[in-house]
Amino acid sequence: MNIHRQSMRVPLLALLLLLAGLAVQAQSGINSTYQFFNSGVFTHLTDKSPVFKTMSYNELTTLFESDGTYMVLFGGSWCPNTQAVISQINDVAKEYGVKTIYNFDWKLDGKSLHVRDTKNAYASLYVDAVNKYLPNIVTIYDKAANNVNYTDKDGKTVVANKLQVPFLFIYNRNNKDAKGQAAPIVASFEKMLVWETDFMTNGADDPAKIEAYRKEIRPLFDVVATTVGGKKVAKLDVLDNYALYTTAFNKRAGTAVLDEKDKPFVLKTVSYIELTKILDSQGSYVFMFGGPWCPNTQAVIKLVNQYAKKYRIDTVYTFDTKLDSNTFQIRDTKNAYASLYVDLVNKYFPGINTEYAIDKNNVNYTDKDGKVVAANKLQVPYVFVYNKDWKDVQGNPKPILGEVELMYTWKDIQSDYKNDKGEVGANYKTYTAALDKLFGAFQAKLKK
Repeated sequence: MNIHRQSMRVPLLALLLLLAGLAVQAQSGINSTYQFFNSGVFTHLTDKSPVFKTMSYNELTTLFESDGTYMVLFGGSWCPNTQAVISQINDVAKEYGVKTIYNFDWKLDGKSLHVRDTKNAYASLYVDAVNKYLPNIVTIYDKAANNVNYTDKDGKTVVANKLQVPFLFIYNRNNKDAKGQAAPIVASFEKMLVWETDFMTNGADDPAKIEAYRKEIRPLFDVVATTVGGKKVAKLDVLDNYALYTTAFNKRAGTAVLDEKDKPFVLKTVSYIELTKILDSQGSYVFMFGGPWCPNTQAVIKLVNQYAKKYRIDTVYTFDTKLDSNTFQIRDTKNAYASLYVDLVNKYFPGINTEYAIDKNNVNYTDKDGKVVAANKLQVPYVFVYNKDWKDVQGNPKPILGEVELMYTWKDIQSDYKNDKGEVGANYKTYTAALDKLFGAFQAKLKK
């Protein structure tokens, strides 16, 4: 990532005019949460506080490299088999006192970008993860007949078992089998069912069939359960957002950019499909685009967390345009899936203001009709406040209230850093002032 000119782009006069002219639905405050799993995405999951937590690819590998025992569900809302059983899994989890089941979708956009497919250009993401972290995986498919593979840089075919979804399993990276071999999958359950066929009778939901499935999966929970007061309780660990971010960012930065002083931690990662669902929903949200791989995001993540709390913002949703937080950059014309970035920006962020001019620096792709479709290229970290219903004084869509797009490093953003002009803490003052203006103006709007 290149460090571009350090200018603060939260035009105060324009912002005040916008605030004065907006005719929007009254808001009680920044929406602190968006519950992806009971928002209608999963038809049969109506629990108001389900146990599932989405994970990015980077968070999944962070979990795989962490000590502890965790429960993970592979599968997504696009999958009718996952749709059919996710509610029952949630019900049984709550029976056993489980607080969190981590959910990861191998379709990285939640729709079509399926890395669990040999035909996908990024199939290596699936193959390498399975081979590295899940060496004892057992699946319905025979590895020789049905697998996922890719050809590496040396021309060698690399193969991994192809699992079906939903795939529910208990993971502990330190677990060993009877022979002392690595067996991080402590136990797993993989069965393909469809709601209409397997959980209904004569067109109506069948409680007996639903309970039969619950009975099938309870032994998986029993593997890690103990009896407390006559009730079985599953002993599972939880990686909260603070632990996930701290591990990922400190590792990539090579220094402690986050520490215990940053608790409580209000940043939360969202997947691509989760991001679009939030952007489609009513309410006001704060976002930061960026990831642990980016030195400029490493530099400011502490301050974004700190100033969000200063202005009583309960959640800052973060999205990484590198879908694997490494090389899969959709914010790049050269990427086969650049349309994911371009279409996202054009649909949800009309009139977006970025440092790059669209005619000189943009992201584009050629559509099925041979037309070049382009979008502004934002730099990361890109912090902004969003409400899909906001409009400008002329009544045109203006969903982004304001943004901060400033590039600094961990070294030069410190409050005691002296620049070439002899100024102490200049970058720190500029960035914190930008956050003050952005969050402060937003809170002022909400009070009107």
